[in-house]
Amino acid sequence: MSKVKLTDYVVEFLQKKGIHDFFGYQGTMIAHLVDSIEKNPHARSHSSYHEQGAAFAACGYAQAKNACGCAYATSGPGAANLLSGVADAYFDSLPVIFITGQLNTYEYSGITGLRQQGFQEIDMVSMAKPVTKYAVQVRDPKNIVRELNLAWQIANTGRKGPVLIDLPMNVQRGEVEDPVYDMEFSEEEIETAVYGKNDPENGAAFYRDAVAKADSSDGAEAAEYILNKIRTAKRPVFMIGHGASGEAEKMLTDLARAHHIPVITSVLARSALSFDDPLNFGCIGGAYGHRYANMIANAKSDLLLCFGISLCTRQIGTKVHEFAKNAEIIRVDIDPYNLQREIHEGREGEKCFCVSAETVVRKLTEQQAQIGSYEEWLAVCQKIRKELWKVDDETPQRYPNRMIAYLSDQLSDTGAVAVDVGQHMVWSYQSFHNQQGQKTLFSGGHGAMGYALPAAIGAYYATGKPVACICGDGAFQMNIQELQWVKRENIPVKMIVMNNEALGMIRHLQRDYFDCVYADTSDGSGFSSCDFTDVAQAYGIPAKRIQGEDVEKYAGGFLEQNGPELLEIMLEHGTYAYPKTCLGEPIHNQQPYIPKPIFDELMEL
Repeated sequence: MSKVKLTDYVVEFLQKKGIHDFFGYQGTMIAHLVDSIEKNPHARSHSSYHEQGAAFAACGYAQAKNACGCAYATSGPGAANLLSGVADAYFDSLPVIFITGQLNTYEYSGITGLRQQGFQEIDMVSMAKPVTKYAVQVRDPKNIVRELNLAWQIANTGRKGPVLIDLPMNVQRGEVEDPVYDMEFSEEEIETAVYGKNDPENGAAFYRDAVAKADSSDGAEAAEYILNKIRTAKRPVFMIGHGASGEAEKMLTDLARAHHIPVITSVLARSALSFDDPLNFGCIGGAYGHRYANMIANAKSDLLLCFGISLCTRQIGTKVHEFAKNAEIIRVDIDPYNLQREIHEGREGEKCFCVSAETVVRKLTEQQAQIGSYEEWLAVCQKIRKELWKVDDETPQRYPNRMIAYLSDQLSDTGAVAVDVGQHMVWSYQSFHNQQGQKTLFSGGHGAMGYALPAAIGAYYATGKPVACICGDGAFQMNIQELQWVKRENIPVKMIVMNNEALGMIRHLQRDYFDCVYADTSDGSGFSSCDFTDVAQAYGIPAKRIQGEDVEKYAGGFLEQNGPELLEIMLEHGTYAYPKTCLGEPIHNQQPYIPKPIFDELMEL
């Protein structure tokens, strides 16, 4: 009977699963885990300077590698600081193992209603449950083998997502007898653990009821239905979301290429195709999507084949029942609750299949001889894209988009580019020239400012390649302390700070809806930004500040250097994100409005 220290087992388990880089911040109640990471020759610990940075690094790692990541923190404030990153992983379906330290079990008083059981004690399991697939405190070393194997399987199967394991300090230093690294659990056990977190008796049953509300959960049936519909369609479109990442995404793009079918993605799935791929027709977006994506999906297609894409209001606009009224919509999603979003009123012309995208796409690939070719329809889409590109290129307010396009060409050798939240996020997903295989990373559902710098750090350890991040001045300050992490480990990250000395997205909102009262968004009105070049140089990182009009003159030469660099680009306060759908308008009729002759011509195609 072999015995091993519990934290040694945890680290060995995770490194056997492919996790060699751990992100976190040291503390008394997590010290045993960190010691075990240090002693394992196949594991490396990377210390952030705020636990939120570690959590976002684990998210960026999971996104860039399309694999599981891990972050840790000590008890109390350290563990609580992870939560924004935990939520980011939950909403964007990222498999991340979060491990938190905790008070010794013998320090718990057993007094019901006692506000705190001891110094830095906090009920992390209760706090994390709403934003994890599974959260558990292991109070007996005998339970760690089952709980760790179960947590791993939960994080990495179904709709992927984060799990949290809370380890009291005396449990961490306990022993594990006969460690097991590949325990398997039944579908029923997984459902009970995941969906019983709030209702142990009925949660799994409610989930199965939700699955039953879909038209079918049979992959073969879904594939057969799609094949029947695509045979009669004249204008099919593949809509790909993050739920179809990995092998499903590759098979879908291969199918699209073989049969000349246009592809539209969500923002999170933006990397499915390179920016210049003939099949790439941009990101759908209720407010800021590509003009041509919105027009093709909303007004021109007769069949939308949706794989792992939520079709939430952020994607299709607030007038949900108005979306793609002349198209049949077929939705494939492993999450039954996503499928309960009713797009067509009464589900007229809408079919929902609760099954993994990969299962369905694999069957479609096997039977693709039944799928025709759509060169004429593809040519129509290409004309729409060309004309609407031209409209946007002639919009003066979109000069930041042109900067992003230029900068992206200077960053073409990076393995991943993490983009923060704000106007620069819109400019980036609209205009960044991503290369084939180059990942663009976003905080999608959670929309967390401060995400990009630590996510880029995590992406570096996932890819082993130089990386970049694009931030606004508001977002970069959120986790600016991680510059020391960059300096300490000499991480080759190119940091682009688009500095308009304002919270531009909210400032735009205040202009349109708050009579130009720029409260807490502009210099002199409760907000200001630092000189990021001075700050970076204080950390010992090469940095340069340039004016927006000088980007093409100076940026390229500066970014050619090796190692970490920060480029600060000064913009006017009044920057805007366009095109933008005005409230209540169809999503294919965005501001600034398309000239009427062009609009009418494209709608007639």
